Amino acid sequence: MLNLETVFSNPILKQSNNLLKVRICFYSISYVHLVVVASLLLTIDFSKSEDPNIRLYQQTRWKLITAWFNLFTMVYFPTCIYCDWRDLRGEAHWRHVKILNQFRDLCFTSILLPTTAFGDILFWRVWNKDRELIAPLKIHEIVPFWTQHCMHTVSLIIMLVDLALVRRERPKNMVPGLALLSTFLIAYTVVCINSYMNEEYIYPGLKQFTGFKIPALIAYFFIENLFYYFSQWLIIDMVWGNGNKKMV
Repeated sequence: MLNLETVFSNPILKQSNNLLKVRICFYSISYVHLVVVASLLLTIDFSKSEDPNIRLYQQTRWKLITAWFNLFTMVYFPTCIYCDWRDLRGEAHWRHVKILNQFRDLCFTSILLPTTAFGDILFWRVWNKDRELIAPLKIHEIVPFWTQHCMHTVSLIIMLVDLALVRRERPKNMVPGLALLSTFLIAYTVVCINSYMNEEYIYPGLKQFTGFKIPALIAYFFIENLFYYFSQWLIIDMVWGNGNKKMV
C-alpha cells in the first residue's frame, strides 16, 4: 500500500509544521492563479463581436460547468488557507474552524473533485475530437490557447495535489456527500435544459441531442460524476490507509 503517513509523520516535518506551510503556499499560489486567469478571461467582451454566436457566448459562459466549479473554488481556496493558518497557530480546535474544515472537506469531495475531473477530462476528449462541439470556432481565435490549459489542465492537477496533501477518510455515511453532489448536478441539469428549451445552447454539441439522446446524456452526466466521486475514496484509502484518524 502506498501510504504517505511515513512521509508526513516524519518528526522534523511534524515539529516544524512544514506540511501546513506547504499547503498554505499551495493554496495561495492556486488562488492567485485562478484570480489572474479569471480576470483575464472576464475582460474579453464577446458582445462586441459581429458574429451572433459569439455575442451569445457573453451570457452562456456563466453557464459552463467550468465556471460553476471555479466559483466554488474561489471560496474553497481562501477557506483552506484560513483553516490551515489557524491550525498552524494551534487553533484548529476552535468551533468555527472545525465547521469550516467540515465545509472544506465536503465541498472538495462532493463537488470540486468529481466535477473538475468530469469537466476537464471530458473537455480534452471532445477538444481532440471536434472543438466546435465545445464552442464556436471563432471563440478559440479570441481566447488564448494557453488559458484552456489553465482552466482545464491545471485545475485538475490542483485537485489531485490537494487530494494527496490533505489527509481524509472515507465517511461512514456517504448520504450527505452524495446529496450535495446530486443537488449540484440537478441544478446544473435544470439550467442546461432551460437553455436548451430556449434554443440557447451552452455547448454547440448539445444541438445534436434530441429525443431519447437527451435522457441518455443526463444519465451519462450523473454516472460519470458519481464514478469520480466513488473513485476518490479508493485513492484516499490507497494513499492514506483506511480507518486511521486525521493527522492534519
